Amino acid sequence: MDVPEQWRGYPCEDYFSSPFAAGGYWDELAEVWLIEPVDRLEEEAEAEFLQVGRPGVDSIGFGYRKRHSGFWAFHRMVEEEFQYLAPTVNEFIAGWYAGEITV
Repeated sequence: MDVPEQWRGYPCEDYFSSPFAAGGYWDELAEVWLIEPVDRLEEEAEAEFLQVGRPGVDSIGFGYRKRHSGFWAFHRMVEEEFQYLAPTVNEFIAGWYAGEITV
């Protein structure tokens, strides 16, 4: 799937070329869309953040930042702080479930 025009400013090609864009990733244990399908994406224009997922706590979002490579967490409750998570969404998923990545 190609990156839609409105989100081409975000380095999110890895998401759109993955199965996550079509089907997302439902975390059965946490009962949350860890990675959202494309029809559920949210852009936070002021923060220049494209949210493609969430851990389900503390208003944290997972996604992409304009002009910054990699996959990030956006901590809204902590003065809108960003945390680098992984180079790609696929590496994030692998690290998250291996317990190597936390927020």
